[in-house]
Amino acid sequence: MAAVKKTFDIALDIADAGANREFTVVDGDNGNVLAILLTDGGYPVDLTGCRVIAVFSKSDGTACQDSYDADGGITLCGTLNNQVDIELFAGSVAPGTVECELQIYSDPSLSTLVTTAKFNFACRKAIFSGETLTSAPQYPQLTSLMERVEVLNAETAAAAGAANSAAADCRAAMEGNVTTWKILRYS
Repeated sequence: MAAVKKTFDIALDIADAGANREFTVVDGDNGNVLAILLTDGGYPVDLTGCRVIAVFSKSDGTACQDSYDADGGITLCGTLNNQVDIELFAGSVAPGTVECELQIYSDPSLSTLVTTAKFNFACRKAIFSGETLTSAPQYPQLTSLMERVEVLNAETAAAAGAANSAAADCRAAMEGNVTTWKILRYS
């Protein structure tokens, strides 16, 4: 079976963020691909021999993915070699707004650095999580029983309070009015 992926096409100019369509990824997903076509003033940027690092700024910190890492999740491709495909790692995003920029190292020694304009996308929490309850036909009965337990707890607390109050009243009535009683038992 083939893996199902969501691909988001992004046109990114090195110097001008421009307008990309808004898109949203889901926190925890690992099947998102950012397909970025890189240009400079409308002309394709040839990434042959370059190192590309994608840097993500998110609500809980910063993360990066690197084309030089074998498992970095970045592939340089395209017919004009100006496409950067990023297999978006789950740890590269967090709920909220995520900003991304690409750092491109070029020349034979990879010492020339150019950082692209930033682009943003949204990340939302998944509805399904470890706290999600599995639906069952017994749910109405369960909620009814839980409500009844809450009522019984309240009634028990009220009865305990009344018993404590009655005991205090008895103590107060007996103080100074009761003498010692001796109970004899005959067998």
